[in-house]
Amino acid sequence: MAMIAPFRGLRYNPELVKDLSLVVAPPYDVISPEDQRAFHARHDHNVIRLILGEVFEGDDSARNRYSRAGEYFRQWQAKRMLIRDRTPALYLYQQTFRLPRTRELTRCGLIGLVRLEEFGSRTVFPHERTMAAAKEDRLRLMQVCHANLSPIFGIYPGRSHEMEQLFKAAQEAKPAIDLGDWDGIRHRVWICQDRAAVRALQAGFTSTPIFIADGHHRYETALAFRDLMRAKERGDPAHEQRRPYNYIMMTLVSAEDPGLVILPIHRLLRHLPGGSLEAYLAQVARHFNIERFPVPGDPEAGAAALLGCLQRAREGRHSFGLYGGGESGYLLTLADERILETEGAEGKPTIYKRLDVTILHALLIDGPLRHHGLAALPDDALNYTHDAVEAVRLVQRGEWGAAVLLKPTKIAEVRAVAEAGLRMPPKSTFFYPKLLTGLVIHPIVLDEVVET
Repeated sequence: MAMIAPFRGLRYNPELVKDLSLVVAPPYDVISPEDQRAFHARHDHNVIRLILGEVFEGDDSARNRYSRAGEYFRQWQAKRMLIRDRTPALYLYQQTFRLPRTRELTRCGLIGLVRLEEFGSRTVFPHERTMAAAKEDRLRLMQVCHANLSPIFGIYPGRSHEMEQLFKAAQEAKPAIDLGDWDGIRHRVWICQDRAAVRALQAGFTSTPIFIADGHHRYETALAFRDLMRAKERGDPAHEQRRPYNYIMMTLVSAEDPGLVILPIHRLLRHLPGGSLEAYLAQVARHFNIERFPVPGDPEAGAAALLGCLQRAREGRHSFGLYGGGESGYLLTLADERILETEGAEGKPTIYKRLDVTILHALLIDGPLRHHGLAALPDDALNYTHDAVEAVRLVQRGEWGAAVLLKPTKIAEVRAVAEAGLRMPPKSTFFYPKLLTGLVIHPIVLDEVVET
C-alpha cells in the first residue's frame, strides 16, 4: 500500500526573495546547457546551483559541483535564505497553463512524502528505463545535500475526494506561493497543516498504487541512498523505519485530472536509412500506407500541417508524420497490425508491441537499418524533441535529415505497461508542464522521524 506523510518543507524566505520566479528552475534533466547558464545568471541563489551546478576548470574529487552544491545548501539555510516550516504539512500544488490552440488548463497535485518501496512490491510502478550514469550523478548530489531537492512526479488511478475537497477550500485562501514562470505557466502552492485532513488523505491512499511519470532516476537513487543510511543507522531500532531517508518527496496527480497532459517526443534522424527520402519511402511502403500532403515553408505552419494530419488520422490506427524537407510531408499508417507479431518487440506482450513508440523503432528505424546491413544507429544519428516546430526547423536548416512525428502516448498505455512489469522505450513520454524545482525541498535530517 502507498504510505504518504506530511513533512516540514524547506522554502525560500519571502522576506529575502521577493520574486520567487528568479530562484526556481525546471527539473535538472530537461535543462539544456544554454538554459543552465541562463538560470545561473538569473539569481545568485537560484536552485540551479544545487541541482545542476557548473563545472569549473581545476575541479577534482574533493572540489567539484557536488561539493559546491552541499556548501550552498548549508550556507543558504544558515543565513535563512531557505527556511523550514515549523509544522509538518502537505502542500497543494496547482499549475495553470495553455497549449497551442487549446483552452487554459489546470493541473492539481499533492506534494508530500511517499514511503520508498521496491518496484516489485506492486505499490510504486516505473514505466521508463534508467541509466547507471544518471543515477550515480544524482546519488553523489544526494550524499552531499541529504535532501530531496526536486519532487518525483507520481500518478494515481481514480480520484481522491479528500484532495478535491482540500483544493476547493484552498481556492478561498491566499496561496503561500504564487508565481508566473518564463513559459507563462502560473504556479500556486497552499499549505495544509490540518491534522484531520492529513489523516483523511493518508487513509485514502492506503490501497492506491502510484505510477512514476517523471523522476525514475531520482527514485532509484533514493532507494540506494536509503540502503546506505540504513547500514549506518545506530539509533533506536523502533525509529529506523520512520527515518526520513525511507521516504521521497513526490507530487501526486490523479490520472483523471483534466490538466494531465502527455506530449509526444518526436525523433530526428541525421540520415534516412537507404540514403534518400525516395528509397526510404519505397522500403517502408511494405508495411505502411503512405499519404503525401503539402507542408508550408514556415516552420510553425509546417509543424501545424504535420500535426494536423496526425490528429485527423483515424482513431486506433498507428500513424506517423514524416518530414524530410521541402514542400511535402507524409502520413505513414500501419497497414496490418499482424506484422507486429513477427517484426515487433520479440517476447513482449501485445500492449508493448502496439505502442506507437515501439512500432516506430521496430518498423521505421531498426527494420530499415537491418535491411541495409546496419545493426544500430550511431550515437549521434538520432535526436529527440517534444517541440514539433523545432523538429521542422532543424530539418529545413539541413541540420537533420528527417523528422518523424508521433501522437502522444496515452496515460492508459503508461499504466498498462507499468502494471505488466515492463519499461517503455527511452523517450516515450513528456509530461507537461514540468514540476518546478525550488518551491519546496525535503531535508533529510537523519535523527528525525517522519510523522505517519
